[in-house]
Amino acid sequence: MLESKCKSCTQNVKVKEQISQEQIDEAIEKLARNKSVQFVSSEVYEFRLLQCKNCEYLEFGTTCMKCGCIVQIRAKLKDAQCPISKQNRWKYNS
Repeated sequence: MLESKCKSCTQNVKVKEQISQEQIDEAIEKLARNKSVQFVSSEVYEFRLLQCKNCEYLEFGTTCMKCGCIVQIRAKLKDAQCPISKQNRWKYNS
C-alpha cells in the first residue's frame, strides 16, 4: 500500500494500487477518438515525460502532485502545459 498527501486536502491517503500503463493507454485511446483532441509528436511527448520524471512533484511515477493529473495523459495533449507554468518546463525547442 502506498501513502501520500492528497493534493486537494493535504490529508494522508493510502493508495492500494497504482494506475497501470494499460489503464493510461486506454484513457489516451479514448481521448484519441475525440476529433477535437490533438496530441503532441512522440518527441515532444518524451521530452515532457522526462521533465516530469525529474520533477519533485511526481508521485508514484504517474501523478503530478501540483495539479493531480496523470502525467502520461497530460503530456500527450497538445494544448496542455506543465502546472508549474512560471518555469515553463515543457517548452520544447526542436
